[in-house]
Amino acid sequence: MNNNKDNQKQFFIDTIAKFCDKCGSAYSIGDLEIIQENPISSIIHFSCSNCKASHIATFLKPMGMSSRVPVNTDLEIDEIKKFAKMNETSTDEILDLYLYLKDNNKVKV
Repeated sequence: MNNNKDNQKQFFIDTIAKFCDKCGSAYSIGDLEIIQENPISSIIHFSCSNCKASHIATFLKPMGMSSRVPVNTDLEIDEIKKFAKMNETSTDEILDLYLYLKDNNKVKV
């Protein structure tokens, strides 16, 4: 199983990004974490072991296409995985939170 995961990570390096956009260092399989995967797509976190720059990439399997964006966050990889699996927040939930904060003098209007 671990060898299969390593092969998958190497595929993502070969397909999406071989080198860090910021410093040019080569990625290794230890620099990647697969955050979420389903039959249609994979979400991969790249973290440069040299300069610590991070990127999140989405790979669309049927089309063989990917998109990569820089990530500036203080979240750990486990936290990113946790939030990636959560359902979206509804507008009613946002309004409820706003009203709660307003009623408890936590937000100024």
